[in-house]
Amino acid sequence: MRLLIILFSLFFISNTNAQCRGFAKEYCKKLLGNYVATGESNTSELKPGEKHQFMATFYKGQHYRIAVCSDESLGNIQFTIRNAKRQLYFDNHGEAINNFDFRVSTTQQLIISLIVPKSSTNNSENDTKENEEKSGCVSAITGFRL
Repeated sequence: MRLLIILFSLFFISNTNAQCRGFAKEYCKKLLGNYVATGESNTSELKPGEKHQFMATFYKGQHYRIAVCSDESLGNIQFTIRNAKRQLYFDNHGEAINNFDFRVSTTQQLIISLIVPKSSTNNSENDTKENEEKSGCVSAITGFRL
């Protein structure tokens, strides 16, 4: 019985991740515009108040775009870019800015954080609990200019 529960859980988690990867390809890729996808995308299913972080390598002299998208129900996603020393390079402050173009002068790894805002409703306890249980796909995709 325990094995059955574990197998079901693994299937559910992988199925959810596959749905989010499809979401990234369908909705985020078009945000790259004339940038060519590097093949590096990072997708996660998050709830309000949760954060997903990942590192990516960017090469000297290249022009890059990082595009972020999410399920509409999650609101405007805050995304930040920091260097390996955690110095802030970019922060959209949760505004409706969903991409950032930049060029790196040296090859380096950058830390990208995707943060889902906490629910801003001050309604009844049931409404707050319902909003906390909502989850959705959040994705960042990277492209470079030829």
